[in-house]
Amino acid sequence: MQKIFKKSYQSKGFTLAELLVAMSITIVLVTLTVIITGSAIDAWKGARTEIRAAGQAKAMLNALGRDLEALVSRTGSRSEWLYASAQDEMIGPEGESSPNAARMYFFTAASDRYDGNAGDLTKDEGGDVSAVGYELDYLDPVFGSESEEFSTFVLYRKLLDPDETFNGKLIGSPDLKQDFEVQSGVNELEDFICENVYEFTAIFVIEYKDTNNEIKTVKVPVLSDPSALGTVKSFKITGAGLEPDGNPNSEYRGGRIVSVELSITVLSDEGIRILRKSPFRNPEAKNKFIEKNGFRYTRSVAIPQ
Repeated sequence: MQKIFKKSYQSKGFTLAELLVAMSITIVLVTLTVIITGSAIDAWKGARTEIRAAGQAKAMLNALGRDLEALVSRTGSRSEWLYASAQDEMIGPEGESSPNAARMYFFTAASDRYDGNAGDLTKDEGGDVSAVGYELDYLDPVFGSESEEFSTFVLYRKLLDPDETFNGKLIGSPDLKQDFEVQSGVNELEDFICENVYEFTAIFVIEYKDTNNEIKTVKVPVLSDPSALGTVKSFKITGAGLEPDGNPNSEYRGGRIVSVELSITVLSDEGIRILRKSPFRNPEAKNKFIEKNGFRYTRSVAIPQ
């Protein structure tokens, strides 16, 4: 008698519980990967932003520092040799202007006069004193016009060659700012030095003798709001001495400038975008925004005596 054997097959697979566990582990791993990747990208963006801001600051402070280190001035007349002021007109997005936008005009023995061809007999006409101006503005750095989408804080450096300086009768001018602006014209793309400079402040360190013939040192910041003690809205070096706020009889008229302390705040590109579109509710909110999106840099420049 033959026995018929039937082979039974048992189907195998994952249970619902196993699938749920596997899905949970997968979700945890994906979430961790996303978090780690996001943190890495944020760190990369932050480092890139800071490096770019540092590059902007270095370009500006190095250029201004070199020019100030070669500052030229003479005594014996009422002509102006340096004029610095905080701009009267507020610059920046509507309602969120720069807290301080300094500008400076002075004479210097700039090393890059004649487009860096000083000494080239075909271009160098023999002069070595140039007039230079630094000005912070808010506009499109490419087209030089204000636009809601592309405007940013732009710092310009306008350098006039010695022949332009002398032919424009800037040497000996009693109103350096006005005569410089007439001679130099409007800022152009070739005068661009850096962007996103939200704040630019200059502090003059002065050494002078008081009424008791004692030597004293004072710091004079040039600010848009000169309400704090010792601050001014404009500062001049003339042939007759130092003039804070145009006062020819100040206590340190016969003093000398020991150094100039420069301070700038550079905003990130994202910070500029936020500033254009998001007015702040109060000063505290704005200060937190600047702390998060801004980078502050300083430099002290010794002035030749």
